[in-house]
Amino acid sequence: MDQLQPSDFTMLPQCAEMLDLCVDSQEQRAELARKMEAVMQHMKHLRDTIASLPGISISQRDQLKVMDECQRDLDEKLAELSEYGQVQRFNDVAQGSSGSFPGIATAGVSAVASDADGYITTTLDAEDAPIFSLDTVQFQVPNRIISLSVSNDILVLVIEGAKVLRIKLQEAHNIVEADIPLSPSSLRACNAFLDPTGRHLLLSTPQGENFYYYEGWESARPLSKFKNMEVTAVAWNNKAWSTASLPASSTTRTILFGTHDGKIYETELRPGAGDAKAKRCDLPVKCVAELPVRERVTGIAMEPFPARRKQHLVLIATGTRLYQVIGAAAAAAAAAAAVDAESRSNDRLAVFESMLKEGLVAPNFQEIPGMPGPGALAIYHCEARANGKSMAVATDFAWLTSMGVFFGKLSFDAQEANDSVVGNASLLPYPAPANAADGTVEQPSSLALTEFHILLQYSDRVCALNMLNSKLAFEQLHSGRGGGGGGGEQLEGLLVDESKRTCWLFSAGNIYELVVTDEDRDVWEIYLQRRQFDTALQRCYNEAQRDVVLRAQAEHYFAAGDFVRSAECFALTSVSFEEAVLRFVALKDNSVLKSYIVSKLRTLRRQDRTQIALLVTWLLEIYLSMLGAADARIASLAVGGDSGDSGDSGEAGEPEKTELRRELYSLVEEFKSYVSPSTVYQLAESHGSREFWLHYASLRGDYERVVEYWMEKEDYIRAIEVLGHHGTPEAFYRYSPVLMSAEPEALVEILMRQPGLTANKLIPALMRNEEGALGGRASQAIRYLRFCIQKQMCRDPVVYNYYLMLLIKESHDDDESELMSFLTAYGKDMLYDPDYALRMCKRYGRIQSCVHLYSLLKLHEDAVDLALKRGDIELAQIHAERPQDDDKLCKKLWLGIAQHVIGRSERASVVMDLVRRSNRLGVEDILPFFPDFTCVDDFRDDICVALEDYEMQIQELRGEMDEAARTAETMQRDMSSLKNRFAVLSAEEACQACAQPLWSRRFYVFPCQHSFHGDCLTRQVVGACNRVQRRRIHELQGQSAEISRMRRQLRLSPLLAARAAAAKESDEQLEQQLRRVKQQLDALVAGECVLCGEAMIKSIAEPFVDGQGQDQGQDQAGEGGSSWAI
Repeated sequence: MDQLQPSDFTMLPQCAEMLDLCVDSQEQRAELARKMEAVMQHMKHLRDTIASLPGISISQRDQLKVMDECQRDLDEKLAELSEYGQVQRFNDVAQGSSGSFPGIATAGVSAVASDADGYITTTLDAEDAPIFSLDTVQFQVPNRIISLSVSNDILVLVIEGAKVLRIKLQEAHNIVEADIPLSPSSLRACNAFLDPTGRHLLLSTPQGENFYYYEGWESARPLSKFKNMEVTAVAWNNKAWSTASLPASSTTRTILFGTHDGKIYETELRPGAGDAKAKRCDLPVKCVAELPVRERVTGIAMEPFPARRKQHLVLIATGTRLYQVIGAAAAAAAAAAAVDAESRSNDRLAVFESMLKEGLVAPNFQEIPGMPGPGALAIYHCEARANGKSMAVATDFAWLTSMGVFFGKLSFDAQEANDSVVGNASLLPYPAPANAADGTVEQPSSLALTEFHILLQYSDRVCALNMLNSKLAFEQLHSGRGGGGGGGEQLEGLLVDESKRTCWLFSAGNIYELVVTDEDRDVWEIYLQRRQFDTALQRCYNEAQRDVVLRAQAEHYFAAGDFVRSAECFALTSVSFEEAVLRFVALKDNSVLKSYIVSKLRTLRRQDRTQIALLVTWLLEIYLSMLGAADARIASLAVGGDSGDSGDSGEAGEPEKTELRRELYSLVEEFKSYVSPSTVYQLAESHGSREFWLHYASLRGDYERVVEYWMEKEDYIRAIEVLGHHGTPEAFYRYSPVLMSAEPEALVEILMRQPGLTANKLIPALMRNEEGALGGRASQAIRYLRFCIQKQMCRDPVVYNYYLMLLIKESHDDDESELMSFLTAYGKDMLYDPDYALRMCKRYGRIQSCVHLYSLLKLHEDAVDLALKRGDIELAQIHAERPQDDDKLCKKLWLGIAQHVIGRSERASVVMDLVRRSNRLGVEDILPFFPDFTCVDDFRDDICVALEDYEMQIQELRGEMDEAARTAETMQRDMSSLKNRFAVLSAEEACQACAQPLWSRRFYVFPCQHSFHGDCLTRQVVGACNRVQRRRIHELQGQSAEISRMRRQLRLSPLLAARAAAAKESDEQLEQQLRRVKQQLDALVAGECVLCGEAMIKSIAEPFVDGQGQDQGQDQAGEGGSSWAI
């Protein structure tokens, strides 16, 4: 089959698509017939390919028959197409299955069309395939099979000739062969035990010889410490289940095994770190327990408790007894896991010794009387999560006895020693073979467990018993090949791969796979017969099976009088809506009908809008009726009598009403988009359900309707609450006028919580005042506008002007503090109209505010005059200081105040206090305002102080003049001494820049005794100055050179006597220009010393060595930066 290409099957889905169409025209029928013929050709090619495979099996021959039948069906469909001109749906082209042994044929191949990808998949229809089928593995065994073991998709064969064959089922072509160090003719029987990872193999012979094989070894190695013991059963450590998928596992951890003489040993298999070609293994082993009755150990299992990892269960099976030992493994187990395996001693290894010895002193066991049976033990594990980790947990067990199969459940809870974990145990007799004439019952040789079945292996057949109904579910006789006689070879063993859930049998010359296909397909029927409906529903495969279970469950509940649960089940079945409704309407119980409609509603798709709308409307009617009935019942109980019992009964009905209301609100919230709002409003009004009406309006976001409702009821507080939670700005603008008149304080509280409102649009509502109630509403309006201005930073002049008007009205003559605070805080930015404010203040007589506004409008004289008219001298003095940038006006205002005070015939001392506070007036300024015959005795001292001040000022001016004259004389002397300043230089004096003799050319000497050549100093200054100074120095140097050149030309040119005077005058002018240029150049170059002046201070941030590695303190011709090298 590997040679077939996907392109061989691409026509099949095209045919399936065409068969879904209704073809009318002759051209379409011809095209479809052509495609059908192409499909038939592909089917023939597929059949020929299968028939040409080497070693074709019986199941593949059956598959060819299926292919032939499929081709005949295609011929019939093609004829039908030609005769009637129409097509029918194309079902399955062929059926089949593939085994679990890739690369080795175990079943036939089938072709099924796939609409998804256009290819043909090799699968078998699960509804038609048998649950159990025995397939022969197409593998030629080199020699007689002695033993077989399988785990983790790895098959191990022990064959005659002392050979071990290890086969990875996913790579069946890769077979590893290993030797057993025994004489080839001496190995006739052997027990093989493969660990859950498939890496560790333990071999044991009846003669007591034991061997250990690890994957990758060339041969098995004898176990020197396992002498004279036949290993009959092994309990692998459950830890291996969680590590089976890991890439490597060097140890099996602690394991238990039983022997032929009833002893239990503990060991640990590991390849070791020694020589890979060592001849034997010295693995430690210790006998940890011995059975009370010395019998052959036929099975052993070690299972940890899922929730208590230290607690373990050990099951030990013999021919007559099944022991249960429960206890905690020794604390050394945790320490042993952290120590290297090579360093462990026998004592450290005995993890289960104390547990087993204590448990077998007074053992807990199940005994089957009679002759010893086969004693085989099987455990079924399922994946579960415990403590946040995935692990394999034992759930079922089965044990072969002389009287039948003893099986049951394993329940891990809080059991301790001598307790039992076995539950629902029963003994199932062995089934009589179909060909047994005398009715004798043969005992099976081995068994295996699946999820729902017990597999029994006999010498000539294999059968399966259903654990749920104890019936024989499968039996197949074995007609093996070979064996010499007519009876053929016998089956030798049955094994299960726990990790892959595959079952295997073997005989002396063949391997068989027991293919299990959907073993739980009929389980739902068994649970249905037991009336375990929930479990049956979980095991259903399709909707038809679910419908059968739900119908049976609904009828069961209906017959039992549980109509509500019956209605819920009927809603999930295919029973027609009309039939079910009529059945429940006859009961005259709205709760039952409600349950059915609600459950039916959950089964509808979202696109079934019409059906959903009808059901929801009907449910609304039912709920409202039930709520009305509940209200009536509560009311009748409340007024039915004077005793306290009626009140208690009324309270008892409240929970029912609350639950109905909750369900109704939940229904409306979920399906609000499917029903008409007008219909819901009409239903609520017809039943008088005000609460539901309001809830539905709120649910739909129709809050204006809710506000209008409360406004009509004149319940303004609730209307304000609705607006506060769900109101829009337009709703606030609309309803605020009425609410401001009724509940101003509550409205303002809500308005202050709404950041999206525009204050000027609420002014009409704030102006809504009635006679006699202005104060309360005005104060609330002031409160809101103050919030808008101070908190929301409103900048609308209309809001400021209205707020100012309210403040003016609310303030008093003796208390204008709030008004003045507002005018002062917001007058600088002119957010309100000062002219309007001034008019309103004049109207209401707010003099202090008027004075402030005059001053704000720069009418300082009017402000002072108004304050003086009122007689408020202090207010006038405050505003007289406002024109700070105009001293003349301030003095004038103070003179006006002084004149007003003098005119009021105040004492002279009061006037003089005013003069002293002003800091602008003197005695001479106010004397003209006194009458001519005023006595000066009161301010004589002030006059004397003023005269003394004038005299002091004159003396200070005279002293300043003398100091200026002395400074001028000192400067003149210094300038004269500069002309005679000199410096003494030695003959060996050198330039500080180039270290050359100073006298060689023009030079500069500074007062600090540093001397430089003129050109060296110029270079130093040019390198340290900024760009502007550098450009100016270059310009001056150019001008100096140009002037010198012109003077040289003027002197060299022959001059006439008539032009001699003019030439001399020109030379003098050039000399003066040159002198000025040199003075400017000297000021720039020789203004300060470059070594101790400002330039040297600024150079502190420059490196000693520049980017070219040259020392900044050396000339370019001198040594470079090598002097700084390390």
